Amino acid sequence: MCDTGDCFAVYLAVQTGDDEDAHSASEVSQLARDAAHGDGWVVSFGFRQPVMTCPGCADGRGPVRERGDCRRCMGRVDSESRCVYCLHRVEPVRPEA
Repeated sequence: MCDTGDCFAVYLAVQTGDDEDAHSASEVSQLARDAAHGDGWVVSFGFRQPVMTCPGCADGRGPVRERGDCRRCMGRVDSESRCVYCLHRVEPVRPEA
């Protein structure tokens, strides 16, 4: 979650446990931080814990106030399929047949 006050951004893009290898909690945490950083989140360290800042807040377009379909920050997506906060292009959801 973004640590900026009143920001609703959440990062959900990390999958773990699909490679049949056991990972420690520390390894999973590092994988999540690395993936978030790769998707534009700013990861720094405060008093004994990481501080996460979403791409929108880091670039001055946040805080995320409206939830939507963006996988990078859970922000609202506009009519052009782009997140209004982090500018990530969101692929349209295809209905299941």
